[in-house]
Amino acid sequence: MVTVRWIGQAGFLLESGRTRLAVDPFLTPTEGARPPVLQIEEVPELDAVLVTHEHLDHFDRPLIQELCQREPPLKVMVPAPIKKDALNLGIPEAAVVAAEPLVPVAVGDFTVTPVLSCHGVSVQDGYGFGEPKGRFLGYVMRAGDVTLYHSGDTVIYDAMIDILRPFNIDVTLLPINGRHYFREAQDIVGNLTAEEAVELTQAIGAKVLVPMHYDAFGRNLGDPAEAVRYARARYPHLHTLVLGYREPWVFGQSVPVDNKPDGL
Repeated sequence: MVTVRWIGQAGFLLESGRTRLAVDPFLTPTEGARPPVLQIEEVPELDAVLVTHEHLDHFDRPLIQELCQREPPLKVMVPAPIKKDALNLGIPEAAVVAAEPLVPVAVGDFTVTPVLSCHGVSVQDGYGFGEPKGRFLGYVMRAGDVTLYHSGDTVIYDAMIDILRPFNIDVTLLPINGRHYFREAQDIVGNLTAEEAVELTQAIGAKVLVPMHYDAFGRNLGDPAEAVRYARARYPHLHTLVLGYREPWVFGQSVPVDNKPDGL
C-alpha cells in the first residue's frame, strides 16, 4: 500500500511501510502564488525529498534547507546536472543523490527510477531534456505492488510511452496546466494539457490519473474538470482522481469481498 497526500502544485507526500517521501514539495510563501496549504512545521519526518527540476515550485530551496537542518539523515534526490545547486544549499554531499535516467535507487520501502522529462528552464530554451541531458526528470516509484509515476513538468516526447509502459504503472501524477502562446510570451514554460495527461495515462496502461500542477499561480492555472470530462468521454474505465489538499488517499488497499456494496 502507498498513502498519497497532495500538498498543492506538484507536491506530494508518499508513505509506504516505514518510509516517507516528499516529491516536489512547494511550501515557501511566494509572491504571485496561493498561500501554502501546509506549514513547514507540519511536514512529517521524511526519509527523502525528490526534486524533478530546478524551477522554484519544484525545488523549494528554503524548505529543503530547513528540512535538512531539522532532519540531518534526510536524503535529497535531484537530477545529476543540478547536483551542485543542492550542495550550494549546504547539504552534505553524502545526503545528495544525483539521479540519472533509468538508474534505480532504493529509498527504504520504495524503489525510485528516474525517467526523462521534456521541459525547459525558459521558453527560449524550447522543450527538451536540458543541457546536459537529464536536467528534467520524472520518477517512477514502486512500493510493494503499487507503482506511481510523477512526471515533474513535461510535454510528451517520441520515446516517452515506450519508456514508461514496461514499468506497469498503476497511478500517474501528471501536470494539466497546458501551454499556449500568451503564457509563453510571459516566459512560462508549459506542460501537458488535461487531454494529453489522460491520453498518456491510457497509453501506458495506468489505471488512475491524478491531475496536478494547476493551482498555484494565477497566470498558470488549469482545470481538473477538463481531465475528468475528457476521460469519461473517451476512456470510461479510467479513474480520474482529483485529490483534496492534505488528505490521505491509499492505493493498493484491498477491499474484502464481504464489504462490497449491495448488488455487486
